[in-house]
Amino acid sequence: GFQEGRGRVNFSSFLGYRRGDKPGTYEIVPAEADVVRRIYRQFLEGYSPKMIADGLMEDGICTPSGGEKWYPSTVASILENEKYAGDLLMQKWYVEDYLTHKCVKNSGEKPQYFVEDDHDPIVPKAVFYQVQGEKKRRSGLAKDPSKLRFGNRLALNGRLICGKCGRTLKRYVKPDEELTDWRCRQRALVKKTDFHENVESRCDCRIVRETEVQRAVVMAFNELPRRREELVVAQERMITGEIGRIDALLKTIDEQQDRLEERLEVLAAMVPEDEEAINTTVVDEVGSTQVITSEMDEAAFLRSQIVEIRRRKDALYAERAEQANREVQIRLLLELVDEMVKNSLPEWMQTHASSDGRKNDAVITGGSADGGGGVQEIEADGSCRDYDDFFKRTKYIVPEGVLDENGRMERFNNDLVIRYLDRVVVYDDGYEVVFKAGVTVEVEV
Repeated sequence: GFQEGRGRVNFSSFLGYRRGDKPGTYEIVPAEADVVRRIYRQFLEGYSPKMIADGLMEDGICTPSGGEKWYPSTVASILENEKYAGDLLMQKWYVEDYLTHKCVKNSGEKPQYFVEDDHDPIVPKAVFYQVQGEKKRRSGLAKDPSKLRFGNRLALNGRLICGKCGRTLKRYVKPDEELTDWRCRQRALVKKTDFHENVESRCDCRIVRETEVQRAVVMAFNELPRRREELVVAQERMITGEIGRIDALLKTIDEQQDRLEERLEVLAAMVPEDEEAINTTVVDEVGSTQVITSEMDEAAFLRSQIVEIRRRKDALYAERAEQANREVQIRLLLELVDEMVKNSLPEWMQTHASSDGRKNDAVITGGSADGGGGVQEIEADGSCRDYDDFFKRTKYIVPEGVLDENGRMERFNNDLVIRYLDRVVVYDDGYEVVFKAGVTVEVEV
């Protein structure tokens, strides 16, 4: 069955899909597909599987098996499941002993079977591969104790950086919230060991009040609308540059794969009249000429070419994910900036303006995956193949009360910091607030 592309899926605990009318087919459940896209979007925004799971439980969303308790491992399994990108990898697990029926993970002991574009995707392939790249990046950060930790709802944790020694700052909680401060870890480390012997290596970075840091972050966010043009130009350069090159190459490879698969279908329907077929000469994708002695040999050759094309596509998708990481952060920050600009417009203009300030004509209004209302175009079957369409569907709506009537950020907000802020570097005379999109705002004390 695996060799023929027929996989087995436990639909009772499979979020986003249900069993189709025909055997081996999938049908998308639109409401569940929105939850899947929400998980992928929030992970790209910087949320950890634990934080995503906590948010899903807060919103009363059921687990794939219909329960109420979400575990980080459940979220992680959704993020690495290739079925959400429309592909199918079979025999990930196998029965080790038919007597005990013990099932173990396939780590190379058994062959695996991969079917590309097996069914309608819930997330585009580009988004799926970008999430895999982000998972690898975070795994590398976890090995460095001085780097940012994911999974803490305290937004400033791991994001405050000493401008002198480069270490992260540690939070010291005081009885009065106004007195809570942050101190360089190198300063605290020397003090805990032998202060007199290590006084020369002690960092003299100033102690900063948490309220002061929060005010600096709010000021940096309110500077963003003035940087909108800078963000738009940077995004256009990313899309038309390296990302555009990779997309064009992927399109060419897709066309090559389609031609090979069409020829393979023709060969499958052919029945040779005698055992000695006429020799066939073919040229593979790298330009080398090979002599094929029969339809069977040609079919085997084409299959090997298709496998090589798939390997190249996987590598290109991974490269695109790495290149697109910055573009995604720019895209996400532009959404926030457009929301801030939109709020600063008169009320009659807000109701007739889209997120980019232009009038919307033929659109369908629906809820976003983050729980807010948004203007977006939705496909009836719930599938999502287009990269831009994915971000339209999952558009983040700023919670009410965070922005004032002029579109300015009124108070410090944990969610906005987690989504958009990379780090805050502390200096003696102020702060350097760096956003994930690459925008840097300097704030004086």
